[in-house]
Amino acid sequence: MTTVPPMIRPVVQQRSPFWLLVTSFFQREVRARYKRSLLGWMWSLINPLSTVLIYSIVFGVFLRTAPPTTKNASAELFAVYLFAGLVGWNLFANVVNGSMDWLAGVMDLRKKVFFPTETAILGGTLATLVQTLFEVAVLLAIMLALGNISFTFLLFFPILLGVASFGLGIGLVISVLNARFRDVRYLTGIALSLQFFLVPIVYPIGLLDGPDIDTYGLPARELVAWNPVSQFVQGAHDVVYFLEVPSLGRCLAMIGYAVVSPTIGLWYFRKRSMAISEEL
Repeated sequence: MTTVPPMIRPVVQQRSPFWLLVTSFFQREVRARYKRSLLGWMWSLINPLSTVLIYSIVFGVFLRTAPPTTKNASAELFAVYLFAGLVGWNLFANVVNGSMDWLAGVMDLRKKVFFPTETAILGGTLATLVQTLFEVAVLLAIMLALGNISFTFLLFFPILLGVASFGLGIGLVISVLNARFRDVRYLTGIALSLQFFLVPIVYPIGLLDGPDIDTYGLPARELVAWNPVSQFVQGAHDVVYFLEVPSLGRCLAMIGYAVVSPTIGLWYFRKRSMAISEEL
């Protein structure tokens, strides 16, 4: 029979405040992540760097995709442009995918003791944010080495917070749907794979403006430009790669997505929370 984890037991039994539970699940996720791994948290750097290397070879070498021009012309490397966008994308995808696991991981506990189940997902999201900071540190070191740095880099942090908030709202909804229909996990994987190429990460959005680009009659640029995740990724490119403050329209879009998504997600999650234990 499953017992209450030692770290969570006193918090649940004492009916502690909401955010104390979130902190407990955050600590639990941090300790469990990369457990029994020789390299441990180094995988937080190895995984994204290996992805950058692979895509840089495919798109930067084989397909010869040219990176956009920077102001000081010192960081015009496709790998740098790719990494600047990939940090935010990884955060979004990890929060969405992780939400299903974080919910499933506490359902045995939820059947024994009542507590706000969303605290597990919030704790996991915070742990993912901490993991992302390792990638940010590497990106900052690269930009310092290339001399392509400005005060705008500080804006990268609220953008990442917005990415996590937007992904959290989607994750809350998907985790509930996955509790009832296990096909949701597989459909989510397919949707994220498609979404990745609808975001200007492995190509600059200006590439879609070329007269020789055949989009089969589809408004490709509009689909990419107004994709919610694209707003965050392009915002990341603005502040990290181009050293520019995002436009007012983009800032308002990011704020809107970051607020509306978790609001709707939390409402739907709490509405369905009483039935979750029976469906898992």
